Amino acid sequence: MSYWTRRGFLAAGLALAGCTAPQRPPLGPIYRATRGNVDQPPLVVIPGAFGSSLRDRRSGREIWPGTNPHLLVSNYRDLELEIDPATLEPIAGDVEAYQVFREGLGRDFYGKVLDMLEDAGGYTRARPGGAPRAGQRNYYVYLYDWRLDNVAAARGLHELIEAIRSDYGDPRMQVDVLAHSNGGLLARYYARYGTADLPSDGEFEPTQAGAPAIRRLLIVGTPNLGTMQPVLANLRGEEIGLRRIPQEVVATCTGAPQMMPHPAIPWIVDREGRDLPLPLFDIATWRENGWSIFDPRVAERAIGQHGGGRAGREYLELLRAYMAKHLLRGRRFMESLAVPGGPGELHPYVFGGDCELTLARVVGERVNGRLLARERVEDISSPRGGVDYQSLMFEPGDTVVTRSSLLGRRTLNVAAPRTEFESIEVANSVFLCEEHQALTGNATFQNNLLNTLLSVDVG
Repeated sequence: MSYWTRRGFLAAGLALAGCTAPQRPPLGPIYRATRGNVDQPPLVVIPGAFGSSLRDRRSGREIWPGTNPHLLVSNYRDLELEIDPATLEPIAGDVEAYQVFREGLGRDFYGKVLDMLEDAGGYTRARPGGAPRAGQRNYYVYLYDWRLDNVAAARGLHELIEAIRSDYGDPRMQVDVLAHSNGGLLARYYARYGTADLPSDGEFEPTQAGAPAIRRLLIVGTPNLGTMQPVLANLRGEEIGLRRIPQEVVATCTGAPQMMPHPAIPWIVDREGRDLPLPLFDIATWRENGWSIFDPRVAERAIGQHGGGRAGREYLELLRAYMAKHLLRGRRFMESLAVPGGPGELHPYVFGGDCELTLARVVGERVNGRLLARERVEDISSPRGGVDYQSLMFEPGDTVVTRSSLLGRRTLNVAAPRTEFESIEVANSVFLCEEHQALTGNATFQNNLLNTLLSVDVG
């Protein structure tokens, strides 16, 4: 889940004009001695949402991210998914994920970490379909259409791992997995359930079907109990560059609800600081409050974009039914990762940021009969005296993922006992002072990453 805000793009420009580059550990000399380790398994790198570039496979036209001017001022309607009216499932058509998003508008996304893996880590970028060279340390990038379902993406991860095993001639080979943001969610699902579909109801039964294929799972900035970012994207559009991905486009992306806060996490409070009983994954919450595609302005825009008149209204009703279905699936996906894993559970190595105030919940304020979701303290028009909205709304994190979500905890109190849905157990955790998208380029992270991957005495 690699989200960007205007603040991030502007900060990137300021960073280019900074005074002194921060010190970086000499990773090359530190890890040079590990290059003789012939037992090092292949590494699979999984970017987050927005981290795979998308194109039309027939024309070759890139629909994401495109050129820098496109990133700044596009209306992003090329990202809208077509809906199958019979199944209420998305139709990806001829769009394919074809390369990793390395950098945009002068800001690094995954370029620095891939360069580091090659330069200091001694890895070589490889692609499935050919026998690896003897003694060569390979890494693969798993590319996926991040607009789509995470379970489908987990199946694609399985196919890549099986292809790697075939190339190496070892059907039981283990790989290491490095996953950023949403990539960590789909990797955890694969480890727990393999290629099995998400049940629509009933109890979850983690089989650990994918766990034997992974030696070490390293997740970076992963929202293990969800993030408010996709909620905001549905409420007011996803900020990219100088514009926003419209709500009606966001609503077609089935992966977004699978990153929303776990249903047991309070996500909205009133002006007095009391939890509001508004189920996030229930379409009635969105409909009754006129949010997202139920906002009259958004609805009018969606109708106009799809033929207007009767055709446009029929599309809007289809989109609303589609959103209802995938909200429920999003809830099930988040719950599937929070139930106790049982024997054979793979314990990930967790990396993340906890120095930035990060939105954990919004304040619902009723204005002229309508409930508005306030994401900034200064937007609350009639604050109540004595209520500390800053502490109520924000928690330590990386601007997208809170520390508590990263660790799979409902509370910041690390001494408090876990509840049933706070079941994630980590092998180790490392915290940084870094924003979400910059985590993988952070020198301290990279040092700890190589130490975890290349140390023979880990685990």
